[in-house]
Amino acid sequence: MIAAVVEAFQLVISGDPALWDVILRSLWISTTATILAMVVAIPLAVLLGTVAFPGRWFVNTVVGSFQAMPAVVVGLLIYLLLTRQGPLGDLRLLFTSWAILIAQFVLVLPMAVALVTGRMRDLWRRFGDLYRLDGASFPTRMRALFVMAPGPIIVVGLTVFGRAISEVGAAIIVGGNLEYATRVLTTAIKLEVEQGKLAEALAFGLVLLALALIVNLSARLVTAALPEGDIERK
Repeated sequence: MIAAVVEAFQLVISGDPALWDVILRSLWISTTATILAMVVAIPLAVLLGTVAFPGRWFVNTVVGSFQAMPAVVVGLLIYLLLTRQGPLGDLRLLFTSWAILIAQFVLVLPMAVALVTGRMRDLWRRFGDLYRLDGASFPTRMRALFVMAPGPIIVVGLTVFGRAISEVGAAIIVGGNLEYATRVLTTAIKLEVEQGKLAEALAFGLVLLALALIVNLSARLVTAALPEGDIERK
């Protein structure tokens, strides 16, 4: 076991091409999925958090429920959409990195919407009357979210990224775990363990743990640099 750990560190440090191919692919897929999810989630969150309309509670309940959707179910749904017999089969995206990106986007979008909505709802309870008196438009409300709570929004983005890069079920179903094509960190770990290559699996695991540490540390630094108490002074 000790020898496997030592070899894993050596693989990470040596710049193994296969290892870095998986790392870079994982980063660009999960980062892109996170950015797209946040771009869609923020206006939806402002709508759900500040605009009263019939059935809003039901929509919020559904969004919250979708946070618990298993990754394999998301992968199955995307597979059915992208398979040759599916409505998007002509795009030929199945078993490509784009398919994994789509699956991760669908997986993390409910989380992004729910977390940003919760933050927006809190802000609206505290400052909504002032904005109503000023007749604030929808774009003005969106700007207010960024001005008054940039820290929480960044933390939500980091949380969503952590969820995206750590999922495995959907990536295997729609990506196929193809070397130098669709293999990402989580699927690579699964494959190497199945093949008995513990050093390689540990190397991928070390990278994933390092990314988790970086995300968590970044969230803490953002929270410390942009404390919520500053909202009262803005």
